[in-house]
This record gives sequence, C-alpha cells and structure tokens, in this order.
Amino acid sequence: MIQTFRKNQRVLMLVVAILTIIAFVFLYNTTQLDELATVESPTIYGKALTPVAIDRQVKNYQLTMALGQYELLEKLGGTAQDQNRALTEFIWNLLVLQHQSRELGIEPTDDQVAERIKKIPAFQVADQFDPLKYGQFVSEQLAPRGFTERQLEDVIRDSLRLEALSDIVEAPAALGDGEMQAVARAFQPVSASFVRFERNAVPEKIEVTAEEVAAIHQQNQAALSTNETRGVRCAVFALPADLKLEGKEKVDALQKLANSASELTDGLARAEASLEQLAAKAGAKFVQLSTFERSGESTPAAAEVLDRETMSVIAPAAFLLPKVGAASDVIQSGDAFYVLELTAVNAARPLTLEEARPRIEAQLRTQKADQIFTAGATSAGNAIRSAVAAGKTFDEAAAAQNLKVQKLTGVVAAAEATPREDQAIAGATLLLKEGQVSNVEPAPWGAFVAQLQSRGPVDQKTFSTREAEIRESLLRNKRDFLFMEWLRVGREAAQITMPAGSQG
Repeated sequence: MIQTFRKNQRVLMLVVAILTIIAFVFLYNTTQLDELATVESPTIYGKALTPVAIDRQVKNYQLTMALGQYELLEKLGGTAQDQNRALTEFIWNLLVLQHQSRELGIEPTDDQVAERIKKIPAFQVADQFDPLKYGQFVSEQLAPRGFTERQLEDVIRDSLRLEALSDIVEAPAALGDGEMQAVARAFQPVSASFVRFERNAVPEKIEVTAEEVAAIHQQNQAALSTNETRGVRCAVFALPADLKLEGKEKVDALQKLANSASELTDGLARAEASLEQLAAKAGAKFVQLSTFERSGESTPAAAEVLDRETMSVIAPAAFLLPKVGAASDVIQSGDAFYVLELTAVNAARPLTLEEARPRIEAQLRTQKADQIFTAGATSAGNAIRSAVAAGKTFDEAAAAQNLKVQKLTGVVAAAEATPREDQAIAGATLLLKEGQVSNVEPAPWGAFVAQLQSRGPVDQKTFSTREAEIRESLLRNKRDFLFMEWLRVGREAAQITMPAGSQG
C-alpha cells in the first residue's frame, strides 16, 4: 500500500467540481467483460487466464482509460476502433509487458508510483496535487464500482514499466544522413505534367441482379442488421435561458447545479423516489426521449427536445447502461447536467432480404463502379507509360487517350501553403527521375498519372523550419517499429492460445 495517499483520506462530501468533471463512462461498461468472460480456457505462458484474472485485466483497461494513460493504451493496442478488439489486444499485450518487466527486473517503486499519481491532472488544483480530489475520486468513483486504490496504483505501475522498457527496446533507433536527404526531396520544387481520371465519368446505370443481392445477403447476414436503439428519460439541470452570468458567478451557479444533480443520483441509488419525482423535487426539467442510435441519431418518428451536440454526449452514456431501469452518473454537456435512466432497449436484429435489398444494391453498384473506374484508369495509365517509353511525349500519349494534360510549376510538396491537390501530385513524383511517369495514383476526385519534368534545389528556408519536427517524427516512427517488433516477438514467446473462433 502507498501510505503517502492512504494517510490523507477522509470522508468527503459529495461535490462535483464544475471545472474538473471527469468522464468515466468506461468504468460503467460491463459488456466487454461479459464478452470476454464467455471465452473458455484462454492461456498465456502455459497458464489459464481465469475469469478472476480476466475481470482484473478488464478493470485495468477501463481504469487506464479513465486516468488518461494514453501512451499505455496506444502502445498496447487499446485504442482500436473496435472496442472488443481493443480490449483483447490490450489485455494480452499488458500481460506480456508485465511478464517481460519481471524478467528484466523492471519494477517501479512505491515512491515513483506516488510521484506519478500526484501529476495526474484529475488530482490537481492550480498545477498542484490535491489530496482531497484524490480522496474524492477514490470514494466516489472507485469504491462504489468495486475498484480499489490498488488497481489505480497498478495502472500507474504499468505506465512506468512501459516507459522503462520502451527506453531499453527503442534505444537503438537512430537516423542516418541519407534518410534526411531522402525526406528533403519533399522540399524540392517540382514541375510536372499530369492527367486526371474523374470518377464521375463511370457509367451511371450499373446492373445489379436479384441473384447477386441474394448471394450477398446470404453471405453477410451477421453484418446486415438493424442498429440497436435505446430510449431514456432524464433530469436536466440547466441555467435559465435568460440568465446571463460570467466568471465566478457562472462557476458558482454551475456548481450548485452540479451539486443538485449529484444529490439526485444519490436519491436514485437509495430508491427514495422515481427519477421524475426527484427531478421535480430538485427543480430540474424532466424529459422523455424517444429512441435513438448509438451515434445520437433519432428514429424517424422522434421529436427530440435536445440538440444534436447534447445527444452526441448523452447517447454513448446511454449505451453503456447495463439494463432497463439503470441510471447514469451525472453527465455534463456544455453548461447543463443530465442524469439518465434507461427506459427501452431495442436490440439489433437481422434484416430480411427485402429490408436489406436497397443497402446491398447500393453497395454492389459502388463496388462495380469502382471496378470499372479502376480498370479504365489502369488501362489508360499503362498506355501512357508505354507510349512515353516508346518515345512519345507525355502530351502526345495523353492525347491518344483523350485526356487533357495539366501542369504543375515549382510546387513544393511539403510546403504548408501548397494546396492538397498539388501536394498529392507533387508527392507522386518524389521517387521519379526526370521524364519518368508515375503509376496510377488515387485521389479524392478519382486518380491521376504524373510525369516529372524537373526538380529544383531544396527550399532551405521551408526545410529548416520543419527539420527538427521531421527528425523527431522519423525517430518516433523507428522507435514505434522497434517496440512493435519487440511486442510481436514477446507475444510469440507467450504462446497465447484461444478457443477456435476467438480473437487472439
């Protein structure tokens, strides 16, 4: 135990500090834990990962997010867009990190952990560690959900382990002069000729057969489904629209609203009354929202009273509530506070063939249009390259394909003032010699083929302003590569096994 913090704890009043409200929505998400818990007998280093161990690691993941340990999350794969994938990757990689740290004798001391905890922004006031904020976090955010200080300390230990191990693994990373010279090409002004392939030139009428639609529906039934929707009712604590406050007066007024919202959640937890009754007692507005999707988009029949920005905050929180009747903690959006109660869950269901037909037909038309466009652009691009290689000028080769040639003159690909379109075209010439023609390169409008006419000397003024940034970026990429390679080898040595069909 870290006595530095234990001795400073006390019973604190329930206060929601308006300027330091922390979004701990991940602390309430049990869906991921339920999904991992269904995996039977996963093993690592020859040992089974028990349900208790899985529970502990899921809590580590959730708490890591809540504490803002983003480098730990990012390096261990915990920031993937697919949350289940992110959770799985993070757990396996964290176990590898912990095992390898023990093997190398890397173990942060209690003092190191305590010092790092003091630097967490959530526990600071005016850039100084505030024991009261730490104690409030433990008593109000951790304890009610089964978390402990030990788990908080373990997250920080893992962050410190990662830093120490990264220093060892990434130490060989270095830059050579040749690498900077290669990058400097992006700061050389280039002149080039190019032709554009416009995607909108693809025929509009693309036939899709009923057989193709049926086949796609049969093969993708799991993915072709309705979106889950949810409904909530909520208590809204907001300042009167006609009340104009600034500075300390506004902060104090918002603090009172936050306190009232917090007291309402306490009343719900004690089952003193319904949300509607407690809202009326607190002087809050009571709102019943019709169903909406995870993104916050409402169903067509809905007539919502909350704006899109507020819904974008409320909806994710609603989708983390475990069951109908469950209530959220206080949620802040702008200058208002919300307490939600889940009233409806409409689970996703597979779409019938007729329901899915419009979506499938649109996807097939898009795929076929892409195939037609790609085939046409590739054929024309290859013809231009062959004609130039046979002695034709770029202009002559393009004219034979009924394409109009456009010009770039003195464009620096890496210059911030260079338009994106010109950057893309100039960038395609970086590895070309004068007179050479590029491959067909993708672009927002479709694609293009470019010929390098000439390349001038490096724009030293522009390059010098970016050199330090570029060096750091290249070095960071090398370090990341070394770490990912170390992690890959470490995972192989860990001999991770999962049941058939599970993600590992």
